[in-house]
Amino acid sequence: MVADTAEQQNDIKPLSTDEAYDILSDQRRRYAIHHLKQSDTGVSVQDLAEQVAAWENEKPIEQLNSQERKRVYISLYQSHLSTLDEEGIVEYDEENRIVNLTDAADNLNIYFEVVANDDIPWSIFYIGLTVAFSVLVGLTYAGVGVLQRSQLIIVTIGMLGAYTAAGIIQTIQRKRMELGDSGPPPELQ
Repeated sequence: MVADTAEQQNDIKPLSTDEAYDILSDQRRRYAIHHLKQSDTGVSVQDLAEQVAAWENEKPIEQLNSQERKRVYISLYQSHLSTLDEEGIVEYDEENRIVNLTDAADNLNIYFEVVANDDIPWSIFYIGLTVAFSVLVGLTYAGVGVLQRSQLIIVTIGMLGAYTAAGIIQTIQRKRMELGDSGPPPELQ
């Protein structure tokens, strides 16, 4: 299963959308990729299984029992690592039981926008911000607003400031929701 030559490493075929979604459709594979992206070097199957089990069971590695570790280890060993290896996402050295991400894993730089029930998506927020500023500017031009036309510079500066702040906040939040960012996987944040 290990890529034998540097030539194979350079022949990275881009994943189709369906392939990417298929790979990421399984929580264990997402957790495994997330952990591997956090590591600069290869990870033993044992360490990978422990971290995935910890995230699945929402407890520290030290508190896992042998059954929780074993269940994840067997699943990774028998199924998930070979799938990821066949898709070129990881190099799995069966002999040494070490897993390394390949450059193809960069194709899985997926952003998960997790929206809580009491929250709104960023797209709706930006539409609302645009509508609010458009109404304010429209009323000001019509002479029906609190502001005079000469005060539109204040509205413009406020609008630019609001969009800039929202963009910065969204960028920070988006970075936290990528596979491989520090901490737990996006769906556990």
